[in-house]
Amino acid sequence: MWRNGSDHYGLVSIGFHWAIALAMLGLVALGAWMVGLTYYDPWYNLSLALHKASGVLLLVLAAAKFGWRVADRPPGFGPEVKAWERAGARAMHWLLNAGIVLLPVTGYLISTSEGAGIDIFGLFDVPALFEISEGTRDLAVDTHFYLSYGILALVAVHAGAALKHHLVDRGSTLRRMLIPRSPSRGADRSAGG
Repeated sequence: MWRNGSDHYGLVSIGFHWAIALAMLGLVALGAWMVGLTYYDPWYNLSLALHKASGVLLLVLAAAKFGWRVADRPPGFGPEVKAWERAGARAMHWLLNAGIVLLPVTGYLISTSEGAGIDIFGLFDVPALFEISEGTRDLAVDTHFYLSYGILALVAVHAGAALKHHLVDRGSTLRRMLIPRSPSRGADRSAGG
């Protein structure tokens, strides 16, 4: 139930998937909301601190997810998934995974551009590794902005494809990422039970 099988995702992979998805969507929503705040708004500093700390934790969560993926390979595609859909799914996963890394990295560059670290909920600071030029900071700001909305578009396409496979093709793609299957349930199904 914890690990992936040949035809299903385990609880750890499912947990990483949904935790990262919710964190990414939450951070993009928080970022979109906080850019409209003025310096004198009481939420200005708090929202920025929350956004920075959560972005660092997202990067740590992503690293753990990638480590788990190496240790516990994902299942193959279901038989209903066509070859061109498999190629599209692989490309989508590469793009989403790149975004999961690049979005927090650009945020880190922006936040530490003047040499100050990032406070993680008052527990510890993630230090600034180096100062960057104003031009590099501006590039990081632009990249962070466009990546945020690019991620939203990718997530919409990803979710739409999952719903299409579930509702139109009647495939197992979405179910596999929602419901962990215990080894006994898998054995029952393979035995026709």
